[in-house]
Amino acid sequence: MRKQSLVNLLLLLLVAALGLFVWHTPDEESGHPGSPLTRLDPATVKRITISNKNGPRFVLQRGTRGWHMTEPYQVGANTPRINSLLDLLSTPQIESFALPSDRLAEFGLEQPLAELTFNQTKITFGGTHPYNYGRYLRIDDQLYLTNDIFPHHALARAEEFISHALFPDGEEISEINTPTWRLYRQQGVWTLDPDGAGSNPEQLQEKVAAWQHTRVPKVIKAPDTPPEQQLTIRLRGSEGPIKLGVISQAPRILLINQALGLGYQLNSDALLRAPGIYQ
Repeated sequence: MRKQSLVNLLLLLLVAALGLFVWHTPDEESGHPGSPLTRLDPATVKRITISNKNGPRFVLQRGTRGWHMTEPYQVGANTPRINSLLDLLSTPQIESFALPSDRLAEFGLEQPLAELTFNQTKITFGGTHPYNYGRYLRIDDQLYLTNDIFPHHALARAEEFISHALFPDGEEISEINTPTWRLYRQQGVWTLDPDGAGSNPEQLQEKVAAWQHTRVPKVIKAPDTPPEQQLTIRLRGSEGPIKLGVISQAPRILLINQALGLGYQLNSDALLRAPGIYQ
């Protein structure tokens, strides 16, 4: 009796699994498994728009000097991350079907997670498959199932696609002015004021290079907290200085670019120390 009950239970589970498979599978399969999701060449993509529920829509634009964000911030973009996102265009299909418009909710498309537009190609992120955990994607009236390796990009906030550099690539610093010291270039020579410790030229160059080439670990929306102090950075050929507020978040430091409305997180206060001071 127990053996018969077990057999019946297994048959019931098998029927339920088959029913679930049929329920989550559209009627007619098309396309070729393993084919790229799109035929769009990443090199031809000039504009990317990302919309999700985690923040405002943001726009990335490719220009002659690389990728920039144009909305909601006007700032250099995180090119390595964009290159990783562009791999979505050629990710292999597991399956593809004509989209059943009366079953959008089943595939997580009635209230999608995100919408990404590459030039004119819109990719809508739906839910995941019930047992293989692939991701449903919609392009026009076609439904695709792919490996779920891109949701962290689709669900990112705008700040996560901003360059981690403090200054635009190719720009040169001509002056660093903090509340306790000033480092500036005059007739090709770096000068520290005040220079009570008698810093050597190499130390001055090292400090400028540290500011010039710093890549912060994180960029966030600037908080409402008033900065504790202010400093300015001048770039060669620029009309005015870049104003940076400083907020201590021991052991970290947050540099606030007031014009951009962004905070750049530093792991320590090393940049703020005068040249030659390492502790």
